Amino acid sequence: MEVKKNMFKVERLVVGFLGENCYIVSNNNDDALIIDPGDEGDKIISFIKEHKYNVKAILITHYHFDHIGALESIKNEFKVDVIDYNNQVSVDGFDFEIIKNYGHTLDCVSYYFKKEKVMFTGDFIFKDTIGNYKDENYKVMLESLIKFKNGNYNGVTIYPGHGDETNYDYEIENNPFLKGL
Repeated sequence: MEVKKNMFKVERLVVGFLGENCYIVSNNNDDALIIDPGDEGDKIISFIKEHKYNVKAILITHYHFDHIGALESIKNEFKVDVIDYNNQVSVDGFDFEIIKNYGHTLDCVSYYFKKEKVMFTGDFIFKDTIGNYKDENYKVMLESLIKFKNGNYNGVTIYPGHGDETNYDYEIENNPFLKGL
């Protein structure tokens, strides 16, 4: 799958036995970010090299095995920084915000590219549902869902960690976990 938004391209590689979405985000300079390299490092590396992308960073939405299974091989191949819930950094050629969406895990974040109206949510929000969470994380998940619902991300395309893309407006209207908030 490939989506272009003004010289901002999102490409999805489905990797691993859980069908995790690894995203390659590139700009008009062929600079790229790798989001959640979950498995099949060779497949991801080949894709990057085939497209002659210059990897600038690796973004991690959370540290479950299916989202970081190929992290070490990707990091070793491209010698770039890893951005996660601990960082608030910028990457040349990319403007994004890190949103803490704790609940699925206590290190779960989304990456919001405001200008491009794109958000990568990992396992926080999926089409028509949300990521699972432990009972003791219920309160923090609820707080994250309320913050998301009140975020006014109208028109934003959501790229989740598994399954098909969706959008903010659809989820606000149809996602049963958001409708009643």
